[in-house]
Amino acid sequence: MAKDLDLDQLQRLLWSFAAQRVITVAGRTGILDALADRAATADELAAVLGLDPLATGKVVRALCAQGLAAAVGERYRLTAGLEPYFGRDGAGFRAFLDHSHTMYEAWGANLEPWLRGEGWASPERTPERTRRFGAAMRAMGSQIARRVASALDLEGVQTMLDVGGGWGQYSRAICEAAPGVRATVLDIPQVAEAAPASVAGTELEHRVSWVGGDYLETDYGSGWDLVLLANILHQELAPEAAEIVRRAAAATAPSGRVAVVDFAIDDAKREHWFGTLFAINMRSFGDTWSEPELRSWMEAAGLADIERTDIGPDRWLITGRKRS
Repeated sequence: MAKDLDLDQLQRLLWSFAAQRVITVAGRTGILDALADRAATADELAAVLGLDPLATGKVVRALCAQGLAAAVGERYRLTAGLEPYFGRDGAGFRAFLDHSHTMYEAWGANLEPWLRGEGWASPERTPERTRRFGAAMRAMGSQIARRVASALDLEGVQTMLDVGGGWGQYSRAICEAAPGVRATVLDIPQVAEAAPASVAGTELEHRVSWVGGDYLETDYGSGWDLVLLANILHQELAPEAAEIVRRAAAATAPSGRVAVVDFAIDDAKREHWFGTLFAINMRSFGDTWSEPELRSWMEAAGLADIERTDIGPDRWLITGRKRS
């Protein structure tokens, strides 16, 4: 049902783009990391980071208004709930904010031409861009992956195929949650060659491995206790997404499971704020898929006992078990 919207609310909505820029630029310039490490005045922040004092003061006060920072007198500190993600000991969210900043720039340059039927210009995938994208996905994905690992029933799971799993943030979280699991990550050759170094010398070095390939063409093998499809179905159109689900189900052992992690959206695809915007982000090559669509593909692939678990306001986990 549509909500009433007055002029003041419309103006605030239009200004939300500026708010996003404040957040991403604060991350890129190190303001959020600095505020996570210690309380400081705006002038102290400016001096440490080599920024303009007037501009820094205005940006920090705007961060307070958005709930990202808190003030004690003239000193500022990152909001307590965000401290684990920034600073020297944080999860390295600057990489994700940097990626978001680049994404907003692309929207500004491409949305109107795309709406008029023109192409959406995408930069060449260089090794450096692949590395930066991987860092961004690790920063965000590792947090979601821990939620997924907590929500999944991992009893009896010993082998897992992580399709399109990138640097293995989901595989790592699941292996850490269930010491008996060994995971194989299928991703493009460039990632499969670079990613193993990220677990070298750790306890996971011999439990998480990578294989290079194309998830629409490479053989998935067979006999997996769990096949994970995390954040890949939205990258494809319906026929390809359904085919990935079919291939995943065929690769599981009898009574094995397929788990889909992806962005949520309402059935009509016109009410969920984030899901509808993310569908635009997938342009003409993918979409945000509804629960009925995902369920229909899973049922057609021979999966039963399909269950949905919400792992946040914008993401869900949907699992199905292979009929034995």
